[in-house]
Amino acid sequence: MPEQAYQRGLMWLRNDLRIADNTALYRAGKACNAVAAIYIACPQTWASHGDGDRVVAMRLRSLRQLQVALAKKHIPLFFLELAEFTDVPAALAQIVEKLQVGALFANAEYPVNELHRDQAVRRRLKQLGVPVEYATDRTLIPPGSLTTGSGGGFKVFTPFKRAFIARHDNSGDAFAPLPSLRTRHPDCAEVWPEWIAVAGSNNLVRTIPETVGDYGVAPGGHNRVLDWPVGEAAGTRALKAFAELVDDYDRWRDFPAQKNTSRLSPYLNCGAVSVRQCVAMAVAENGGRWAGPSEGATTWLSELLWREFYQHLVVNFPRVCRNKPFKPETENVPWSNREEDFERWCEGKTGVPIVDAAMRQLNQTGWMHNRLRMVVASFLTKNLLTDWRKGERYFMQQLVDADFAANNGGWQWAASTGTDAAPYFRVFNPYSQSRRFDPEGAFIRRYLPELASLPSKEIHCPAVQPASGQSPSGDLFSPVDYPAPICDVTDSRKRAIEVFASLKS
Repeated sequence: MPEQAYQRGLMWLRNDLRIADNTALYRAGKACNAVAAIYIACPQTWASHGDGDRVVAMRLRSLRQLQVALAKKHIPLFFLELAEFTDVPAALAQIVEKLQVGALFANAEYPVNELHRDQAVRRRLKQLGVPVEYATDRTLIPPGSLTTGSGGGFKVFTPFKRAFIARHDNSGDAFAPLPSLRTRHPDCAEVWPEWIAVAGSNNLVRTIPETVGDYGVAPGGHNRVLDWPVGEAAGTRALKAFAELVDDYDRWRDFPAQKNTSRLSPYLNCGAVSVRQCVAMAVAENGGRWAGPSEGATTWLSELLWREFYQHLVVNFPRVCRNKPFKPETENVPWSNREEDFERWCEGKTGVPIVDAAMRQLNQTGWMHNRLRMVVASFLTKNLLTDWRKGERYFMQQLVDADFAANNGGWQWAASTGTDAAPYFRVFNPYSQSRRFDPEGAFIRRYLPELASLPSKEIHCPAVQPASGQSPSGDLFSPVDYPAPICDVTDSRKRAIEVFASLKS
């Protein structure tokens, strides 16, 4: 759009809660004399999608921070609560008419329900002569724009990565963050009312209600959700902190007791930082290329492309948004789905220390180390033969970084039902994973204090004999109050392989 094409523009915020490098907000600022922002909460739809209190609280408390920052740019932020996505088109039609908005700007979202909502908004506002511009912002390139030789979407990550890098590795500025958003004149904020009535909902207001986002999970108040500070400033600090560590990322990223992962996923998910900002930092470490002198930066860029790949999948293969496996034949897996097994897994009481420590980390902090996400998902779906969808939903309810595309993709990978999936005969051994990546048991001790007194070589698979107080190796230590393993990992692995192999016949 040309600069100053409209007197008033409306920026529709979703999971893009920042000012810096916000594509739609930047375009609105260039195209309109006066800009306002709007955020629409849809708690019933969020609940139907499985979004838990933690991820919702992260969004809404980040929104509070953004409202303050936007006010300094003289951009008011309106808030509206509706029940469901289906209520949005009619509400926005009323709002753009009453606010005399010339154009609506938003950053594209890709799961199927979000796509349908956005298409309905475009159709409804077209009837009013109000254009809607959806910008590419959550991903580096528009989903569907990178295709195989036959013109379809990629089903396997490595060819996707290879094609992406072949197209973009020599264009160091291709994903450079946008220039700073200019501050509006103070008079611009005065053209907007304090509130307007919207039929079928609460009023559209310029003050976010105090009750919004108070879900009882943040003892630190409005600026924190569990252990996580919220907002764009917090996300920027996290990115700068990781820039000091990224060169060692490849060496230490799999060790959960080490603080050498980015821990940026909550901020990427709610949009407090952009994926372009992350890429710009890592590419700079690599001399302007995707693969360069920093093995850590190169490895992290590959992880960002996994995120990109999963976002593209939900557009190219929307069946994964409908509670279906990517591989249709795996719909016939005879899951055992023992409720007691699932509950013990959720509570971190399986008797397998690395699994239990990881689940308690999730339950206490709203986050889990990536290596451990694979371990616990493999254990649930293969060793306990529990439907991956139960684990996927539990993660959505507990994670502060719960993103549908990444969560679904990761669970289907672990369960051997998805794209680029682990072969069905590849089952993580939790004990060997624990010994390899937490050799001294530091992570286990942090989250399983009942095992803290055990020697390192026993803590991964405690086999205490209460009568003698001796381990099988003969080392003396006190019996602990810890459950026996819920299953034999060798026998359960064999059973899972037989079940998946039977699908072929």
